[in-house]
Amino acid sequence: MNLRIVLSVWAVALLASTTLLAQDANVALGKYLPPEKDSVIEIFKCGDKYCGKTVCIKDNAYPEKEKDKGIPGTPYLDHNNEDPKLRTRPNLGMVFITGFDYVGEGVYKNGRIYNPRDGKTYCGKFTALDGGNRLDLKGTLCSITFIGKTNSWVKLAGVNLDDPKWDCTFKSKK
Repeated sequence: MNLRIVLSVWAVALLASTTLLAQDANVALGKYLPPEKDSVIEIFKCGDKYCGKTVCIKDNAYPEKEKDKGIPGTPYLDHNNEDPKLRTRPNLGMVFITGFDYVGEGVYKNGRIYNPRDGKTYCGKFTALDGGNRLDLKGTLCSITFIGKTNSWVKLAGVNLDDPKWDCTFKSKK
C-alpha cells in the first residue's frame, strides 16, 4: 500500500478522534437545575478547566423570617462565607465551581465546590450522564474524600425563566 495513503488515513483518524474527544469534554456545558429547583447553574469553560456559576435564583430576596441573615426584600448574599470580606457578595452570578479537569468518559475531577448554603469549600467531581442531560455532582471533604454527598442536576428544560419569581443575570432589570 502506498505510504502516502496510509499516512493520510492516520491523519484523518487522528483529527476525527481529537474532534470527538473535544466534543466529549464539552458534554457537560450548559444550564442545569439542582435538586432544590431554586436556582439555575451554568457549567462553562474557564480556560482549559470547567467551572460553574449561579445564573438564576428563584425568589432571590431574604424573606421577613430571615431578618437575622439579611435585609428582607434584598437579594441573597454570601452571608455564610468564612471570610467576612466576602459576606456581602451576591449569590447571583457567583462562580462556585472551579478548576475541574475533564478526565474522560464524561468525568470531571480535581476541582473545588463552594457551597454558599454552609460557607464551606469541598473537593469534588462531577459526571455528565445521558448525553449531558444530567450531572451527578459529588462534593467531599478534601481531607477525607470518601465522606461526601452526591446531587443529581438535570439540564434546564421546561422552566419559565420569564416568570418574575426568577432573577437571572441574563435578564434585563426593569
